[in-house]
Amino acid sequence: MTSAPSSAQGADVLDPRSARRLPPLTPEAAALLPADHDAPRCAAHAAAIGADPGGTAICANAVALVETPLPWAKPVFTSGLLEGLAPMMELHVGATRVLAVVPPDRHSESRRKRDEISVTLHWRSGAGTSSVRYIACGPEGLRGLFGHLAHRMPTDSGPDSGGFTAVGCAENESAVLICTQGSHDVCCGSEGARLAADLESLLRTRSKAPRSASGGSLSDAPLADHQPTDPHQPPREAPAETDGRVAVYRVSHTGGHRFAPTAMTLPDGRMWAGIDAHELAAIVNRSAVAADLAPRCRGWWGASTGPAQVGERAVFAQVGWPLEAMAREVRSRCADDGWKVDVIVSCAGRAWTVTVREGRTVPTIACRAAGGVPAKPATEFVVTDIVTTDLSPSDPADLIVPTLRSSADDITA
Repeated sequence: MTSAPSSAQGADVLDPRSARRLPPLTPEAAALLPADHDAPRCAAHAAAIGADPGGTAICANAVALVETPLPWAKPVFTSGLLEGLAPMMELHVGATRVLAVVPPDRHSESRRKRDEISVTLHWRSGAGTSSVRYIACGPEGLRGLFGHLAHRMPTDSGPDSGGFTAVGCAENESAVLICTQGSHDVCCGSEGARLAADLESLLRTRSKAPRSASGGSLSDAPLADHQPTDPHQPPREAPAETDGRVAVYRVSHTGGHRFAPTAMTLPDGRMWAGIDAHELAAIVNRSAVAADLAPRCRGWWGASTGPAQVGERAVFAQVGWPLEAMAREVRSRCADDGWKVDVIVSCAGRAWTVTVREGRTVPTIACRAAGGVPAKPATEFVVTDIVTTDLSPSDPADLIVPTLRSSADDITA
């Protein structure tokens, strides 16, 4: 590693790809840039400098998955089916992240001929999720569906002439969303697509293997025993049919491509960085030690990006998987030493107060660009203390009104 060129440290830098002014790097961050003659991928560089993914997850009440044929534009909302929609939309269930999904081969052609668009909405409900799947009739039906969801609950009936139909619902559906949008970043296109192929192969192998009386574990079979899969081909089966229990979706940009491959697991709503198929399988069936995987966690979707997600992650590392069965509220407030993050589980009569402060400033480099520039700074966060409190029924819970908002940088990074 060498220091950055002087232009990376002083004034704002113009990003020629987006015409945006990037804030200057601190000397600390500039010292972590690659050598001037190197042009590494952003994910490889982030791994090399040990970048912490904590605090970079989507913050939302719901995710809407819209089957959208490839190729995808960058961003996916500038053309095609999603034109006119937005990455974050305010629906009746709350802030919703809209993602394109690669249609499965076995359904895409027949649906294209009928001008049908499959949409699945997952939203937070208690400690888990509820889901509804719709079929929209063409782009107008898709916009009619989002118009309906802006004012009504997903379970409410739509108008007969709305151009969409609800075709199924579920509680706590087990699903894995993997970013594979190569048109946004080559790291997601290669690493994400490879992860999706590996996980699909792992789940298919597991579903064909003899099951024990207890149902077995998704991570029983070694990945080396699986048939090679082309990571750049759409899944051969419908996502929900890859395994009787797990849906695998190849989705558009979810932020944080420097941490590729990235994934989101449902119903827990956690996002993961630099993860592999075996680790995802262990997350799905809770067979791994939560504290061991916590450093790979980008955050939980019920907490705001930044310190709140880092504080909640620290509680997850301490409590483990039982935390995922607890409906909780995450609130953050400024303090002299950084932030106090309160993770409140009213139903269990317990709360955790996590002290979080700023850590390193690291560079987010331009992928495969000489010297990694233009680069922008990213702040890491460090947990310094966790205090557990047993709540009484009379304890107040109005520490601060939480905000559910993803930063623009998280959506576009």
